[in-house]
Amino acid sequence: MEKAEIKAIGDYLKDLEEGLYEWDYRGMTALYRLPELYRIIKLLMDETFKAKDKQLKVLLATLEYKARKCKECIERRLAVRN
Repeated sequence: MEKAEIKAIGDYLKDLEEGLYEWDYRGMTALYRLPELYRIIKLLMDETFKAKDKQLKVLLATLEYKARKCKECIERRLAVRN
């Protein structure tokens, strides 16, 4: 995974966290974010598993954690959790 791709994911998650905190994402707007979060979480899990560098593993795992927290927040707000 390239640095630019990691930075783009980090920026996306930061903006999403801020939007969720400010309640900018509600209803359908939040629902449209879920497929992208699923894709990001899967990508980060795969890349974390492949990574050899410990610092990179920590960074990717941290981003995955943030993505999962955003996903859980959206699911709670939309009551779509099982």
